Amino acid sequence: MTHSRSSHSSDRSNDPRNPQDPRGPQDAQGSRGSHDTEQRPDEVDRGGEHTSWTTGTPTSVAPAKTSPVAVFALVFGLLALFCALTAVLLPLAIVFGIVAIVLGIIGRKKGTQAQRTGKGVAMGGLILGAIALVLGILGAIALVMGMTNPDIMGPVQEQMNNVMPPG
Repeated sequence: MTHSRSSHSSDRSNDPRNPQDPRGPQDAQGSRGSHDTEQRPDEVDRGGEHTSWTTGTPTSVAPAKTSPVAVFALVFGLLALFCALTAVLLPLAIVFGIVAIVLGIIGRKKGTQAQRTGKGVAMGGLILGAIALVLGILGAIALVMGMTNPDIMGPVQEQMNNVMPPG
């Protein structure tokens, strides 16, 4: 029983335990591991389905994204609060507050959809918008009452005359 060297080397090239094969080991069907699909370190491949070995849940599920409407609600809520606190931009605070409340309500509804998050962000925008709206309305009322009350406007007018004399 003699083996020729050529037949022995060809048997070695098909040997699944051959460390010299750059394509990697073969499985039972003779296919080699693919380098196109990489696994994360915490994944296990079970028949084409990747699952996390730490949680056992499938990892092929795309991560949820924050609803853009919720983000805009928070942005408008912050803008409305800034405008309300500056007191010069009170009309903008009222407008931005209303926009933040509407977007916050829509964002809370969108946050319950599949593959969407952002219910908390939308709620933050809704709360900030409501606070800014109340501050804006109270500030506007105070401004109108102060401008129409002669007891308040009399001393202000005197101070303005002292700083800048008429004529």
